[in-house]
Amino acid sequence: MSLIQNKMYQTIVPFLVGMLTLSAFGVEEFSVGPEAFDPKGGHIQGIAATHDALYLTQKTRIVKVDWNGNVLKTLKVQNHTGDISYHDGKLYTAIAVFPAKKEGCIQVFDEDLNLLKQTTVDRTIDGIGCLDGVLYVGMGAKEQPSNQPHRVNILGRFDAQTLKEIAPRVDFDYGYETKFGFQNITTDGQVIYASFYGAGKAPNIAVFDKDLNILGTSPYPAYQGFDIMPQSLTGGKLVFIRARNKFSKNRELTCYLKFPTITINK
Repeated sequence: MSLIQNKMYQTIVPFLVGMLTLSAFGVEEFSVGPEAFDPKGGHIQGIAATHDALYLTQKTRIVKVDWNGNVLKTLKVQNHTGDISYHDGKLYTAIAVFPAKKEGCIQVFDEDLNLLKQTTVDRTIDGIGCLDGVLYVGMGAKEQPSNQPHRVNILGRFDAQTLKEIAPRVDFDYGYETKFGFQNITTDGQVIYASFYGAGKAPNIAVFDKDLNILGTSPYPAYQGFDIMPQSLTGGKLVFIRARNKFSKNRELTCYLKFPTITINK
């Protein structure tokens, strides 16, 4: 074997082994932090999983890590940054602008966390996901205050390229009471999964199609960072990823990344 071939072997083989591990569901829970996170940023708000990296949002920070949990980059962002979504080489964040609490903002970044564009929205927002070029955006509870149990949450739809709102806002009700509105929105390319703080024994996840027909629910508690793994890492199989937040006595955050099996009740 030549020197060049040997170097290629040393580079490619570990990559392929990592890919095979993911495809075979051999991924073990791993952790990030607390050095990666803002001590005042609170729990993880959202997750965006790509083939090459994982992006975690706090209220005031985005953290980019590799699939071994090594921190690649951190970025200070607008308070209150919520969910984050990846689509076609871009990252989209949903922001409930604090301290005003009267408006929102969608920001778009490249994979190196350079800000590309943004637009303001006339409601605070949280929960964002993209299917077929359309951003599905949670726009809070219809009736305030949103920390009280309520059934109806507003869902908006925006063009992923222009960030223009492209359809009337919808009163979204999957049949159960929630608190605080949409938290995370993600998709497997076919249907949409949205997580909530369910009130009482309400299921925490609603599953629906792009026409907003409710397809099922799940009680799995995935409302502080939730996404679906890229199929390029799972051999085409559906694998979820969820953040579990753990704070020390000094309020230092460690984020544990879990890969749960989620049962959908239809």
